Amino acid sequence: MRLVGSAAFKAVETSEPRLAGSIPVHLRQMWKLFLLAIAGFWLLSPAISAHADPAQPGNTRSVVTEISPATSAIDVSIVGVDAFVKMKVQLGHSAEVIGYDEEPYLRIDEKGRVFENSWSPTVVINKTRYGTGSTVPTDYESTDAPTWRQIATNGEAIWHDHRVHWMSPLKPAVINDEGLVQNWQIDMMVDGATTAVLGNLYVEDAPGSWWWLLVVPAAASVLLTKKRLRLIALMSVSAAVMVLGMTQYFSLPSPARDTPSLIALSVVALLLALVAMALRGDEFVAAVSTAAGIALVVAVGLHRNQVTHRFVPGVGDAWYVRFILPIALGIGAVAIWHGLNALLRVPQPALTGSEEN
Repeated sequence: MRLVGSAAFKAVETSEPRLAGSIPVHLRQMWKLFLLAIAGFWLLSPAISAHADPAQPGNTRSVVTEISPATSAIDVSIVGVDAFVKMKVQLGHSAEVIGYDEEPYLRIDEKGRVFENSWSPTVVINKTRYGTGSTVPTDYESTDAPTWRQIATNGEAIWHDHRVHWMSPLKPAVINDEGLVQNWQIDMMVDGATTAVLGNLYVEDAPGSWWWLLVVPAAASVLLTKKRLRLIALMSVSAAVMVLGMTQYFSLPSPARDTPSLIALSVVALLLALVAMALRGDEFVAAVSTAAGIALVVAVGLHRNQVTHRFVPGVGDAWYVRFILPIALGIGAVAIWHGLNALLRVPQPALTGSEEN
């Protein structure tokens, strides 16, 4: 079989001959860089969270039921399903949150300045959801004078509080038919008066694993469609995942936010799908759409716990999260399969009579 000059070979921006349908040198280099970047993003994602211990999906939720005695000076709510407590104090009023050892923990004064008692053991314990790795100074005494450090000026404090959530990754037992796990209470002083914020913690069953079965019809629906329709599906589901990620991220205050990897990867997938729609060369379309599929699959892989848990920070118990992500996984997988199939397929040249001899 002839090599140079045969119809079985083409040269794409290189002087070296290659089999038709094989991956050009420049595309192979692009693939190495892209896959390296995606692998690095996957491995480093847990380590580059926006904050040390952001809100995560789970099956428990916490609610504030009462402030006793009732007062309009403060507003208290739960952020991130059960991860953080948020308190807003009106100007002209003051509030001081009591820590786990009945020591002063947080203080917001009449001017809206927010202070944290840096000598409080509650500060250390609240750095993580389960208080792991906490080391309280050995010379600490609950009667020690507070060491106030200003941390904000907006009259608002947001903090982890272990009184409002379950202190174990294991499913808690319930004490009534409503799924109640425990009643909780946070003590504080509001304008010098003893005040209690009361609430309840509930648990619900995890959603069924059957949601992942949506991968099958999603993949099957685009597997048999034409290339342009596959690209439209890839572009549409990437946009849906991007909107989902933005809704979750921007619905939470800064301390409760996780790494915006769902936004970043879906934006990459969307941009690559748009580029693939604009390209003409089959090889480039296959390479770019495969890259978009990989970005989408990695995005779902990193956030698969949103499908397997009932509550997602920022959106709560949202069925559409469990609907969009499996469909994105199916469409992304099909994009990878079609793209690699087109890139790696090596058509055999027809042999002429002289070549056969």
